[in-house]
Amino acid sequence: MSADFGSHVSVPDYEKIPDDPEQAALKAEKRKPKQKLLGIHRYGGKLLYMWYGMRFGTLMKLFARGRFDFTTNCIPDVLTLVLWCPINTPLYLLSELIYRRRIKNVKLDKEPVFVIGHWRTGTTFLHDLLASDPNTAYPTTYECFFPHHFLITERTLSRIMKVLLPKKRPQDDVPVGFDRPQEEEFGVIMMGQGSPLNTMAWPRHGPVDSDYVDFEGVPEKKRKAWFDAYLWFYKRLMVRHDKPLILKSPANSARVRYLLERFPNARFIYITRNPLDVYPSTVKLWRALYSTQGLHNPPYVSGWLDDYVLDMMQRLTDRYQADRHLIPEQNLYEIRYEDLVKDPIGRLSEMYDKLRIGDFSQAEPKMRALLDARSEHQTSQYELPADIKARILERMGPHMERYGYLDQPGQAAPQQPAAETEQPA
Repeated sequence: MSADFGSHVSVPDYEKIPDDPEQAALKAEKRKPKQKLLGIHRYGGKLLYMWYGMRFGTLMKLFARGRFDFTTNCIPDVLTLVLWCPINTPLYLLSELIYRRRIKNVKLDKEPVFVIGHWRTGTTFLHDLLASDPNTAYPTTYECFFPHHFLITERTLSRIMKVLLPKKRPQDDVPVGFDRPQEEEFGVIMMGQGSPLNTMAWPRHGPVDSDYVDFEGVPEKKRKAWFDAYLWFYKRLMVRHDKPLILKSPANSARVRYLLERFPNARFIYITRNPLDVYPSTVKLWRALYSTQGLHNPPYVSGWLDDYVLDMMQRLTDRYQADRHLIPEQNLYEIRYEDLVKDPIGRLSEMYDKLRIGDFSQAEPKMRALLDARSEHQTSQYELPADIKARILERMGPHMERYGYLDQPGQAAPQQPAAETEQPA
């Protein structure tokens, strides 16, 4: 895929402009670049850099990977990274010294529940609901952003640093907080491992680490190092929580075979959503995160973002479909986002029963409270150009047919060559 990585053209986000003039003006303000010398255009609002959790050597490797291509407006924030990250190493050494024995003896007999599905399919919504169960646990945002020493610093530093966080995520209206459920993928990134999320650091240079979504093309040595880091983090999460963990990382949808090697009795919940809704929402997600997390700004992603989102969507869903048979039937629950939001309590009860997660009667009150708190949440509305819609229908047609999305009016897939409709190997 060729791409003009230096393009300055603004990439469309396909979001409809609200009819309400006040809401329309607010969205326009978020999109408008700042004109000051050190002004940074944070699409959707400002968000704290996640790179603060890296040890100094890992941070320097991240900088070198981007050829130190900082823009002037990012230098003040970059300097705070340089000043902070050296602290992570002595805190890491102290944490390991204090918890060495407990980490060595930690039991991994509480199999995790993996929430999987492409970005923007409702994985966060589902993760939040499951994490509200008092009999389960989840990685917090602080634990994922500071994996090296959260065991000794979470109770103090998270309270001090919470003032630096916005109330809501830049891509939607979901609340933000160091104590909220988070993707464990971020913890692995802080240890310097590969992930497509590393694209956030240097978005002008184009996508990186795409092969780490499913490890196709990644040398065995690097794949082993990645999962060693994953288990390193997992053990410390178990020391902290000592409960079955509810883990959510969209990229894990394409890693089922490798997760089963390490967690053979794990339960998996796969959530899907109409790709015609997922696609523009994902474009908006990456546009926001590349803007808030980029070490150069604005990110300038118009030359590659559209193709990248569609390529990754197909790659992730195809790999999941190829490997889903590896999961024992009693350990897999599939659900459409559209069905979950219609009857969340009914579907969650069914989910608990099939996957043997626990006593749903104890989880239900907390889940109902969360649903009540989110009752006024409104999803963004999008309008796709005809050519983009046709490409999605062509590439995602088999997936849409499998989950009943082609039955909806006006969404029939175009005729496809036979080679494109074959199941992935």
